[in-house]
Amino acid sequence: MDIKQVLQARANRRTRVERPFANFFEMVQQCVAAGHLILSGSLDPKITTLIERSAVISTVTAIEVYYRDILDFIFRYCTTTFFEPHLKQLFPEKFDISDLLEVYRHQVHPLELVAAAQSFQNADRIDKVFSKFLSKGGLWESVLQLQVRVKGDPATESSFTRDELVALRRVFDLRHELVHDPARRSFFTEQTVEDLWAATHMIFGSDIVLTQVIQANRDPALANDADT
Repeated sequence: MDIKQVLQARANRRTRVERPFANFFEMVQQCVAAGHLILSGSLDPKITTLIERSAVISTVTAIEVYYRDILDFIFRYCTTTFFEPHLKQLFPEKFDISDLLEVYRHQVHPLELVAAAQSFQNADRIDKVFSKFLSKGGLWESVLQLQVRVKGDPATESSFTRDELVALRRVFDLRHELVHDPARRSFFTEQTVEDLWAATHMIFGSDIVLTQVIQANRDPALANDADT
């Protein structure tokens, strides 16, 4: 247990905008903008490969931050009867008395420990965690069943595809390669940018699903605290 890491996560969260998806989208737009600069040849060749890696790695960081923040939303705004049955599966770790004293001294809420312990750097882990909060089916399967549109404008109808889920997995795999076993070559293509947008679309779909879950299981005592 790293209390300093938990406290830093709390401080960092306070610097972000309240709405998890808004924060995510702001970050990923910067990554896509960097991608377009790479493809246009506008960057100094000496730093192009660095920006290539940064665009992909930062996209996955934005995804991980989004899911940690939306998990925090569930803990803050939903009834305890909704999420408490899943806590042991999310956080099986046990503490000795010295750990408990450290938690008490720093006034760390137990749910902060649960959120901080999660890793969301692959699609399967995301699905495993958040499917626990769905009444039936997995998270990605729920997203793939969605059809959304701007109210009153049928032309804006949008759906979510398995190809986009595959693209999300490619982004995760590419990030893993770039962090742990990068090749000494340029890799960024139009397909990379398309994958970043496809991944973003899947995160958007999951935000719709999870926001509906939060609204349906909201603690009445906190109904006026924030708008999700």
